[in-house]
Amino acid sequence: MADSSGWITLKQLVKELLLETGHDLAMEKQWMQCAINGMKELHMFHVSNVKTTKVTCNSVGIISFPTDYLGFVGLHMNYGGRLYPLTLASDMVYTLSDESNSVSLDTDIGEGVDLDTGGDYSYATMGGKNDYYYYIDEDNDRIIVKNSPTRTLFLQYISSGIDLTLGTGTFIPVKAVEALKSYILYYYHLRDILADKRLVQLYERDYNEQISKLRFFQLPTASELKDMIYETYANIRR
Repeated sequence: MADSSGWITLKQLVKELLLETGHDLAMEKQWMQCAINGMKELHMFHVSNVKTTKVTCNSVGIISFPTDYLGFVGLHMNYGGRLYPLTLASDMVYTLSDESNSVSLDTDIGEGVDLDTGGDYSYATMGGKNDYYYYIDEDNDRIIVKNSPTRTLFLQYISSGIDLTLGTGTFIPVKAVEALKSYILYYYHLRDILADKRLVQLYERDYNEQISKLRFFQLPTASELKDMIYETYANIRR
């Protein structure tokens, strides 16, 4: 017998929940919005959903946030087949001059100037120092990169997991299904003025229980914990 899939589409989950609870299928669109909110919350706080994608800086060192971006994890370059992290420079001049409707860099006010690193730093350098830096410009949904020897980088970020089509392209792992169902029921009864408010606490309690189960399921295995300890020993020896 073939194994069942470890993923389910958001659309399938919503229809399944409507049938399970005896609600009218006409509520699918409303509950779909509840499901979208629930997925975002799960990915931000409860489910590890770090996505690594290859990105390319434009000519002035700008990387635009992906459409499913929720939060920043790291920005890296290739270093012998491994991800080498760039370092955050919170004091970087990150403005861009707009001249004749085209973006340019005014070096007289520090735009686009390579940062003075004060020396050469290797992979093992301590103290948050680097040769390559970035700044996260949340207000403009972008990352500004300085000193990078390559325009091809690897961005790690928290993804919403939401496909813009919301059809069969949005999947969630089976391990999170019950937690998301509980969230939909809780969120709907909390927000909808016609919903039975007496059920809010019941669904909130069930949601918290499902979250606890989900977190327990994601705990590191004994083998993974052992590897973490061994890696620490190796670093101490170095």
